[in-house]
Amino acid sequence: MRIAIVEDDALLRESLALFLRVRRCRVETYGSAEEAGETTKPGRFDIVISDYLLPGEDGLSLLRRVREASGNTGTMLITAHARLEVPREAQAAGIDSFLMKPFSTKDLESALLRIVVGGVTGSERDVEANG
Repeated sequence: MRIAIVEDDALLRESLALFLRVRRCRVETYGSAEEAGETTKPGRFDIVISDYLLPGEDGLSLLRRVREASGNTGTMLITAHARLEVPREAQAAGIDSFLMKPFSTKDLESALLRIVVGGVTGSERDVEANG
């Protein structure tokens, strides 16, 4: 499973990466949407996880571009931003999963498994990475 994490909080970004690497995922991390420009290439990642509030372009805009470029890439938006519009905007944009911070590793694992089992990524490989 190839996963991109786009998160400006370095500690959270590296904690998420470690959690996923222990589960045999191949992870690349980015601190901004601009750094993560390659994530929109079709087939580059199975899942892209992005924070909502990022420096420069926001995470929702990034995930919209990912969806437009590659409908087979799973998308997850994470945020501590409590506005009610954010989950609605994510749903309207076709984002596959939405998690409010703080979230548990169990919540993250469950959300990733729903994306994979739901066939969003179009990938049948490395399903054990979430279990």
